[in-house]
Amino acid sequence: MKTLIIGQGLAGTILAFKLLQKGYSITVIDDNNPQKASLKAGGMVNPIVFRRMTKSWLIDDLYPEFLQTTHELEKLLGQKLFYPKPIQRILGAGEELFWTRKYTENGLGKYITPRISHNPISPYIETPSGYGTVHKGGWYDIQTLITCFRQYLETNGLLIQENIDISKDLKTDDNEVRFNNQTYQKVILCQGSFNNNQQPFNRVKYRHTKGEILTLNSQVYNHKKIITKNLFILPIHNQKYKVGSTYAWEYTDTNITPQARNEIIQKLEKISHFPYSIIHQEAGIRPTTHDRRQVIGFLKNQPTIGILNGLGSKGLLLAPWTANQLIQKMEHNNFQIHPEVDVERYYKGD
Repeated sequence: MKTLIIGQGLAGTILAFKLLQKGYSITVIDDNNPQKASLKAGGMVNPIVFRRMTKSWLIDDLYPEFLQTTHELEKLLGQKLFYPKPIQRILGAGEELFWTRKYTENGLGKYITPRISHNPISPYIETPSGYGTVHKGGWYDIQTLITCFRQYLETNGLLIQENIDISKDLKTDDNEVRFNNQTYQKVILCQGSFNNNQQPFNRVKYRHTKGEILTLNSQVYNHKKIITKNLFILPIHNQKYKVGSTYAWEYTDTNITPQARNEIIQKLEKISHFPYSIIHQEAGIRPTTHDRRQVIGFLKNQPTIGILNGLGSKGLLLAPWTANQLIQKMEHNNFQIHPEVDVERYYKGD
């Protein structure tokens, strides 16, 4: 099945990879926008929702698929992408009981330690009420993924660098899509926050969030695990750390702001006291929907055009599973996409 993928962020990259594995003929169109969210993401992998102390949605199914796909991509690209790292969650006063209770109530045994620790994390980190540890966390070098997979597509003649206007440049009917004198059986929109209100999926209720992060360098702080407490301190390479992130609702620009910078610094200095220098500050727009679920599938009245979008802050874990959901729908029309992510939820009653 000849397939056109529009957008090469995280969603488009993973979908393209999965389709190539299954022998599909694909073309990817991407304008190489440096502001795409995938190039700005911190890359933290976390299987827990700390606010409620629950497992991330479907994590027992998502995590094995995430690991397998990551291993396969690392082999294809010859690049290390995922660096497993425990997450140390600094607790506030009175939170120890909450942690231990949720460990049992929510079946978190595979993902967190049952008890908190009062052993020092680092001479530079304050933990007056202790900390709990999360397993199966880590840092994913998403920028290397996007860059190296783009090179792979270019080398194999599978990439068109172009800014496409879907309503004008695509010619569709019930059986095929035409673009640049080529015919495709399917076209999949994977444009992240740039997909906002585009036909034919203009009923999707996006609620994008702007996030900003800092990259720091410290010659004395050398902790190899991830620290979280109202922000994350994420070790990457060569004494560098990503620190963030902020959340700002309904912003559509990617301008960095002094307000976000100050917010991150204030949160950082509440829990740490190591010297550092700021290397740079970045901002991106997370592609999220009103119900914080992904958007996958095809419309009944336009079966040649599909969508894979809205991966959000847990996108690294979700991307392989969502891509496979879409591919199963492409191959078996009677396959039922998970109802919480099916795009048809926005078109009930039609």
